[in-house]
Amino acid sequence: MKRENKIRAAMLWLFFGYFVVLLVERILSVSLSLSHGVPLYGTPFDGFVYTTVFLSIVSFFLYLFLRCRNALKGLVRYDDATYEAIDFRRLVFAGGLLLLSGMVHTEYTVSGIQFASYGLYIVALLLQVVLLCGQARNKALLILSFAYLVAFSMAIPVVYPSLLAYAPVFEALEGVSAYLLVMIFTRLAIALYEGKEDLFDWPYIALAILLDASLIAMRFQEEINWFVLIFIALSALLFLAGSILKAVSKKRPGENVNP
Repeated sequence: MKRENKIRAAMLWLFFGYFVVLLVERILSVSLSLSHGVPLYGTPFDGFVYTTVFLSIVSFFLYLFLRCRNALKGLVRYDDATYEAIDFRRLVFAGGLLLLSGMVHTEYTVSGIQFASYGLYIVALLLQVVLLCGQARNKALLILSFAYLVAFSMAIPVVYPSLLAYAPVFEALEGVSAYLLVMIFTRLAIALYEGKEDLFDWPYIALAILLDASLIAMRFQEEINWFVLIFIALSALLFLAGSILKAVSKKRPGENVNP
């Protein structure tokens, strides 16, 4: 088997590892909620959380079986033709659909299992970078784009309940932010699988900063979400570094920009 297809095979199994681990965690968290008598629709917030989980999982399975058949074949057929036929962009989209379920905090969310699943997803993205590096025009920009993509994914807020006086407004904004930023992250990841080396589109980072800053400011009296704060700041710094590298590279078009 070709080296490239060995990498694609590893990516395929990493994606399905992410799917399985996150699905197990989501099913476990809902099952624990039911077994402990948690009313899934006891409040509007709970209704939003569990509806998101259910719709996310159902849409994931529908898309997986309708649009990712070549990928499913790759789980049982190990040859070059099978792996070359896989459209990983569709797996990324399926991953985005499932990721929505993981961005809402159920009563019995198991964060450690969630992080393990996201780790598999990130390694799959890293292998795509490895594939692109061989023919990349600007390897440094590609690597910075990957780092930015990972930081951006960590800056997506998880939807938690709040005790603020204006909790319904905050929780609504938190839910909208999670949905929008998952969509942006998925779009950027798809661009990586389309071979794009430059993921530094300013409208996306501007929206992320605006949403995260608004949520942090609104919840400042209750608690500071240090995790989101650190990673949105890191995303902004990586975006700035990538923008500077792009500008420098454009000034030297005749040079080989591969390090």
